[in-house]
Amino acid sequence: MTWANRLRLFVGIVGVMVLVSALTVVFNQRQNQITSFTGQVTADIYAVGADHPGTVTEQNVDLGDHVEVGQELFTIQSMQLKEALAQNLSIADTVAYKVNANLGSVTYYSVVSGQVTELNARLGNSLSAGSSLATITADRQRYIEAKFRLVPRDYARVMNGAQARVILPNDQVVMATVTEVTVATDTGGTISTLRLTAPELENVPDALSSPGTPVTVIVSLQDTGPLAGVSDLFTDLLVKIGLR
Repeated sequence: MTWANRLRLFVGIVGVMVLVSALTVVFNQRQNQITSFTGQVTADIYAVGADHPGTVTEQNVDLGDHVEVGQELFTIQSMQLKEALAQNLSIADTVAYKVNANLGSVTYYSVVSGQVTELNARLGNSLSAGSSLATITADRQRYIEAKFRLVPRDYARVMNGAQARVILPNDQVVMATVTEVTVATDTGGTISTLRLTAPELENVPDALSSPGTPVTVIVSLQDTGPLAGVSDLFTDLLVKIGLR
């Protein structure tokens, strides 16, 4: 074998090793990531509920209005409440409502700053106890909720504190952190729902960070070893071809 052939052989071997190493890294990286099949921006939502039956005598907000903490929302006149108060029922005021014992009415207040995104009570409506008056979506408290289909092995590798990339509709990427993992079963199988915080959403325009905005989430799984991804890939291949 000439030195030229030996050099070509050596270069070929090095090239194969580099290629294999690169593919190993790629496979390992892909096996250590999961991508959501659905995801969206969410926010803290506060429901304003009627504790007593009655009639809406004051409506101080409309759908889409912005409200501040402590702002009056509704007043409900309740004969049942008035009778209960006459029988010495004691009801303490809270930040969410105040009772007028003389009128037998309850005035409800907003406990957060936000937007009225659902309005179920209007002036003159008669309501039963437990009825929803309105829903308020809190300002700037934005989260990411994403759903994944995970095999048991991968579910065990999703940890609180795991880092994730969130891809917005304009392909902008913001970083996020997993704060909660829940699992539910439906007709399609087991679904893992992850909740993530993404402080960078504070700097994203409202059009891309409002509740309901669709996003794609890629979460990093906990790596259990230097070749964990490759091992998982090989195991999956054996399962698919029926050898395991």
